[in-house]
Amino acid sequence: MKRPLIYTIIAILHASLSSVGCTRRSEKIILQREWTANAEFAGDVWAATVGSKHGIQLEVREGSETIDPLKMVRVGTAQFGVASADRVLRENEQGAGLKILAAATYRSPVVFLSKPALNIKAPADFRGRKVGLQSGTNTELVFKALMKLQNIPESEVKVVESGWGTQTFEIGIIDVLGAFAYDEPVTLESKHIPYTTLVPENYGVRFVGTVYFTRAQLVRENPRLIQAFVAALVDGWKKTLQDPDGAMKLLSQMFESVRTNLEKEKRSLVRGLPYFAGENGRLLFAAKDRWQAMAGTLISLGKLRAFDFGANVDYRFLETALHQ
Repeated sequence: MKRPLIYTIIAILHASLSSVGCTRRSEKIILQREWTANAEFAGDVWAATVGSKHGIQLEVREGSETIDPLKMVRVGTAQFGVASADRVLRENEQGAGLKILAAATYRSPVVFLSKPALNIKAPADFRGRKVGLQSGTNTELVFKALMKLQNIPESEVKVVESGWGTQTFEIGIIDVLGAFAYDEPVTLESKHIPYTTLVPENYGVRFVGTVYFTRAQLVRENPRLIQAFVAALVDGWKKTLQDPDGAMKLLSQMFESVRTNLEKEKRSLVRGLPYFAGENGRLLFAAKDRWQAMAGTLISLGKLRAFDFGANVDYRFLETALHQ
């Protein structure tokens, strides 16, 4: 039986309006990461999977040595980025106009590894040792902060380039290796190589790790989009903390670089969960006093002139997402 023409017209109009609403609700956005895919991407990938629930189509992109997420966000190639907190603060001081929305790792995962036989128990024991760092990375910055806060002249330590991975440490070219707590130690354990760990935070280095950021202009112009993105992140990281194996399954499906090293990345994710869980149990959150402590150290190192928390960090969207 044929429907009256009026019902057909209404159905067509309803479909068209639904389509328009859907397009508006499912805005395509890009999250640009700093490095190739690893365990740190887990919550982002799950956020992309549930993005439609929050009205977005989220694409998580790998980085590389030639891709700068801060530049990509500044010029609008990506709406959101992930980079080290200190870099965002320093870029903002140069007029980058970025807003930090959440903390990917609420504290820096940088640690210093040494061989047990060397009996390195404190930063003072670095004197006269070869310390391997990756120049230009957070291992170098945290080392400088540690030396400054412990009043150890850098001239009393022999700093050398460590290169990627753990090989220079394994064969004894260096005595101390600047590393990430959930990366290089996992590699050493898989090879049954013993090591001891020095945690800079135990000696006063209170740095925020990596952060999610966007353009301040986008915050002003499209707060709905910002809220949708942060809500998806909260959802994605909650699921990751609850089900790390499920997160790794999604991550390995999306990125070949993870599939080729899956067991190591699984262990890295589990080891990194305390860093990803947020400060004081508040997901994606780093406390204001931590920000101020980091900024104070950066100022003492001449890396920053001043710091205004409100000008750099905007937790409004995170607070809303956490209480939904």
